[in-house]
Amino acid sequence: MSSNTRQRWAEIETLVSENKSSLTALTHLELKSFAEEQGLMTRNDFPKFKHSLKKIGVFYDDLRAAAREERESSLDNTVAALVDAPRTGPHVTLWSAAVEGDDGSGAYAVVAADRSAVWYGRFFDDDRVRVPGDLVSAEQSAAEKAVWIGSKALRTAGEGGWLTIVTTCPHLEIDVLQRAGARQGVAVDVDVNEDERAIRLAETPGFQRWQDTDLASLVEHDEED
Repeated sequence: MSSNTRQRWAEIETLVSENKSSLTALTHLELKSFAEEQGLMTRNDFPKFKHSLKKIGVFYDDLRAAAREERESSLDNTVAALVDAPRTGPHVTLWSAAVEGDDGSGAYAVVAADRSAVWYGRFFDDDRVRVPGDLVSAEQSAAEKAVWIGSKALRTAGEGGWLTIVTTCPHLEIDVLQRAGARQGVAVDVDVNEDERAIRLAETPGFQRWQDTDLASLVEHDEED
C-alpha cells in the first residue's frame, strides 16, 4: 500500500469517526449523500468509506438491501391493489411486437389504437431486456417499452389510469409489466390475440422516435369523465 493510499484511508477513517453519532442514524441514501458531499463517491474512496463505516457498526450494503426489500414488498402491495382496481378513468391501449432477423438484428414496434406508429425501430445493442436471436425476450422488451410510453402518456392526463398491452406473444412476463406500471401508479392488463398490426410495423424499415408522438392523443376517457 502506497503512502498516499494509507493517508487517504486515514483521512476517511478520521472523517467517519468524527461523525459517528450522526452517521449511525442515517439511511443508505443519506449515507450516500454524505459521501457525495465529502467527495467520496469515487471508485477508490467509496469502498474505503463503506469499510470505515463497518468499524462504527454501520453496514451500508445491508441497509441498501433492506431498503430494496421494503420497496419491493410495497410494490407487491401496489400491484395487487391495481390488479383489483376498477377499470375506470383515463386509459391507453397499445399494441406491441418484435421481430428477429437471421443476421442477429431485431426490431420492435408500439402501435396506437388508430393503427398509427407510436415508437418503432431497430433494437439498440445495449437493450437491457432483449437477447439477440431470442424472440420472446425481444417481445418482452417491446412490451416493456409500451408500458413505459403508455404510463408516460397517462401521466399527461393526471394521476392513475390503466393501460392495456395487446400482443400476439403468450409468453410475456406479465408480472414484470405490472410492476413497471405500478411504479407509475398505472394498472397494466395484457391481451393476447392475433392482431398483427405491431408485427407489420416492426417489419417495416425505418424508425419513429417516441418523442415525435403526441402522447396526450393516446389517452382515452370513459364517457362519464
